[in-house]
Amino acid sequence: MKIYIEENLWDSFSFFDEIRALFNFTVEFKKYRFRDPYFLAYIRVRNPSERVFYEPLPLEIENEKRDLIQGVIYDGVELLKYFSQSIDISKPAVLITNRLIATPGDDMRYHLRMIVMSAAAVISLKGILYAPAKPPEYYIKSSLGFTEKIDIDVRKVLRMLILQFYAYFEYEEIFCSEKTCILYNCHTTEEINQVKGLCKKHVKMLEGVINPSLELRIF
Repeated sequence: MKIYIEENLWDSFSFFDEIRALFNFTVEFKKYRFRDPYFLAYIRVRNPSERVFYEPLPLEIENEKRDLIQGVIYDGVELLKYFSQSIDISKPAVLITNRLIATPGDDMRYHLRMIVMSAAAVISLKGILYAPAKPPEYYIKSSLGFTEKIDIDVRKVLRMLILQFYAYFEYEEIFCSEKTCILYNCHTTEEINQVKGLCKKHVKMLEGVINPSLELRIF
C-alpha cells in the first residue's frame, strides 16, 4: 500500500507508525503535490446547493500556488479523479490531505466528507474534525459565540478510514451494518464513539492482513 501525504502537511504529519502498525505488509509513504493550481481553483465548491464549476479568478489561482487555502472546500470527486490519474492505482493508494472535501448528498447539496474513495482514496484530516455531525449542544454553544472543542479521536478515525478503503479495494466490501465495527460508515461523532473494533465477519475477512498484535476488536 502507498500512502501519499500532501507536501504541505508532511512535516506536521504524526501518524506514520500508527498506519504502518495496521498491516502485515509494507506501507510506503510518499510526499504528494498537486501540480495544477488552476485545476484546484476551478474545483472549489462555490455554491453548497449546486455542483457547478466556474472559471477561477487569478487571485484564487495565485493563492493555490502559495497554499493559501484556509476555509476553501473542494469537490471531492474531482480531487480524487485528479489524484487517481497521477499515481499507480493497481495497488491500494491513499492521499491524506488537510484540504476540506465535499460531495453532493441525496439532497443534492454538498456535504463535507472524511473520505472519498473509488480506485484510490482521498482522506481529509480536517474533514475528520468537521464532517461528522456533532451533538446539538455543540451547535447551540457555537451559535452563542462559544468556542467548543471538537472531541474526535483523529488517530482512531484515520485507522478506520484506511481500513475501510482497503476492504473496499481488495474485497469490494462497502462498509458494515454493525455500528460497533470499524468498517461502519459513521456520519456523527456519536457513531464514531460507538465503534469498538472489527466484527466477527471482518475479523475473518482481514485475517492475515491485519497485524495480529493490534487489539482491533477493542478499539
